[in-house]
Parts: sequence; C-alpha cells; structure tokens
Amino acid sequence: MPQRTQQPTTQTKAPAKVIPISQPQAPLLATYGALPATGFIRQRELLEIIPFSASTLWRRVRMATFPAPTKLSERVTAWQCEAVRQWLDEQGGAQ
Repeated sequence: MPQRTQQPTTQTKAPAKVIPISQPQAPLLATYGALPATGFIRQRELLEIIPFSASTLWRRVRMATFPAPTKLSERVTAWQCEAVRQWLDEQGGAQ
C-alpha cells in the first residue's frame, strides 16, 4: 500500500467586505479607526482602538470607568460599539 503524505493546509481569511462610505461619514470613521458603527466588538479588536492594555481594560470595567461588556454566550464576551463610541466621545477622543 503506497504511503500517503499529508499536504499542509493553509487557511486564509476571506477578504473583508468593502462598504463604500459617503464623504460626510469619512472623517467620523477615520477618527474611530476600525470601530464599527453598530454591533459588538471583541476584546482583541477593542484593544487595537483604545489606548490601554487588557488588564487596564478589565480594571476600568470593574471601576465602572469603561462600559461593561455583554456576555453573548458562555465563552463569548463583547462590547457594544455604540457604548465604546460614547465613551470615546466623553474622553475627547472624537473631536
């Protein structure tokens, strides 16, 4: 029986869907970077937007100085983008 060799598989992410934006939206989206307008954002993506570490994020959540996340399932926690945007506005991050 011939020996089969397993070819390494590489998984690539599908390219992100590009949504055209109007000119009035462009400055607002540039200010917030990768933060979606609505929906939920996970911790990994959130840490790319906010100016502190994961431990500081959770400390601020405990102290109620940053919006609390929503538990979507047993193992999925995410923040509402609208709450994060509001927090950024209050901090002067979206001027």
